[in-house]
Amino acid sequence: MDIVQFKCPNCGGSVVFDPNTQKHVCEYCMSDFTEEELQQIQGLENSSEDTYTIPNEEQQEEFNSHTNLYICDSCGAEIIADENTAASFCYYCHNPVALKGRLTGDCRPELIIPFKFTREQTLEKYKEWCGKKWFLPGDFTSQSQLEKITGLYVPFWLADCTVNAQMHGEGRIVTSHRMGDYQITNTKVFSVERGATLEYKGVPADGSKKLDDRLMDSVEPFNYKEFVPFSMSYLSGFFADKYDVSKAEVLPRIKQRVEQGSQDVLMNDIHGYTSVVPDFRRTQIIRTNWHYTMLPVWFMTYKYNGKDYFFGMNGQTGKITGILPVSIPKLIGLAAGLLIGVGIIAGLIGGAIF
Repeated sequence: MDIVQFKCPNCGGSVVFDPNTQKHVCEYCMSDFTEEELQQIQGLENSSEDTYTIPNEEQQEEFNSHTNLYICDSCGAEIIADENTAASFCYYCHNPVALKGRLTGDCRPELIIPFKFTREQTLEKYKEWCGKKWFLPGDFTSQSQLEKITGLYVPFWLADCTVNAQMHGEGRIVTSHRMGDYQITNTKVFSVERGATLEYKGVPADGSKKLDDRLMDSVEPFNYKEFVPFSMSYLSGFFADKYDVSKAEVLPRIKQRVEQGSQDVLMNDIHGYTSVVPDFRRTQIIRTNWHYTMLPVWFMTYKYNGKDYFFGMNGQTGKITGILPVSIPKLIGLAAGLLIGVGIIAGLIGGAIF
C-alpha cells in the first residue's frame, strides 16, 4: 500500500495533517496550509516550473574538484577558495586555518554577482569612512588590521514568493464643527477589509550562521540585474563562505520581510478614513522558488575587549556598514577635556563676578 506524501511548497519538507489546527503543517519550516490553499498550490505547480536551476552532476563535480576547503580549528569556519588561491587565516577569528581537501555535497551556487571594487579601492573607502568615526580604537586602521580585509562571496538564498494577504480592521471617519459654544464631533465607524495575491522576486537571506544577519541586511541592496550564471573563474583571488543554513532555516526571515511588505501594500490601498486600526492580519506564503547565489562583500572582523566587531562593504555598490567598537580611553579623554573646559569657564565667570 502506497503512502501519500505532500511536500511543502516553501522548503520541500514533508507536510502532515494536524488534527488540532485542522491544517497541513510542514515539520521543517512550520508553514501551515488549509485544504483549499493546498489545492490552489497544486494548481500553481501544474501551471509553472520551479526556477531554481539545480547543477547537474558534471557541474557539481567540476566545482567540488577545483575548490579547496579550509577549516578553522578555533571557530569551526569552513572557507572555500579556488585551487589557485590559498587561505592562511580565518576571516572570522583571524586564527590559522588548515587545508582539509576538496568539497563534497551540493555546494555549487546557481548565480553570482562578481566583485566590482578592487582591494585598493576598498581600502581607500575604508580609511575615508573610518576618518569620520572619532571614537574608534587607534589600531582599527593599522596596517595589520587592513591586511585582514577579505573579499568574500557570501552565500545567499533568494526566494521568489507567491503570497496571499488579508487584513480586517475598523476604519473611522471623524468630522468636527462648531455650533455656538459647543464643538460637535461626529465619528462614523466602518468595517474595512482588504485582500490580495502578491508576487515577490528575490527576497534575500544570507546562508551563513557565523555572519551577523544585521550586517548582511545592512549591506543590501544588490542589483540583481548584474547576476550571471556561476563560473569558477569568479572565485579566483577571492574566498567564499560555505552555506550552513538551509532554506527551511532562513524561511522565517523571508516570511518576516514578506509579511511586513504585504501588510504595507494592503494598508496603503485604504483611503478616505481618518484612522484605520487592524484587528486581523494574515500573510500566507503559498509557493516559494529558491535561488542559491553568491553575493560579493568586503569583510573584516575586529576583536576589542573580548568582543567581535564587524566591517562590511558591498562589493558591487560600495555601500559601507559596520558594527563598531568605541575606544574607552578616547571617551575618558573627551570627558576629562570637557570637565577641564567647564572648570576654566567657571573660573573665568567667577573671577568676573568677584
